[in-house]
Amino acid sequence: MIAADARLRPAMVKAMIAHAAESSPREACGLIVYDGAGCPVRLYPTTNVHPDPDRFELDPVEHFGVVRDADEHGWRIGAVYHSHPRGPARPSATDLAAGIDPDWISFVIGRNRTATWVIRAYKMADGHAVPLGEVAS
Repeated sequence: MIAADARLRPAMVKAMIAHAAESSPREACGLIVYDGAGCPVRLYPTTNVHPDPDRFELDPVEHFGVVRDADEHGWRIGAVYHSHPRGPARPSATDLAAGIDPDWISFVIGRNRTATWVIRAYKMADGHAVPLGEVAS
């Protein structure tokens, strides 16, 4: 199990925000893998293949590649991230219904009142989101 307080490295935070900005107005998405101690070790930006720009779906080929790479290194996927380019950093009703692995941390990248990108972490299960806090950006 990945610890809820597992901190992302500053380079990962920068990369997630850059991915969100580059993908806007479409949602960006990706995966984060963790080592056996529950520390984040690699960020994998993925292609959003969902036809609706306000939803996300990880490219299945890229997702499988992350699984394979994680397995080869003895890591495991522990988090998913996606952006809300025109909205706040909180899960939407669609996100809650998506069936994201409840063991994963869900990072949502959105805009605050001054339009600055922020990242918030959640645990999502059974249609509910439990906030874990804001990630320093």
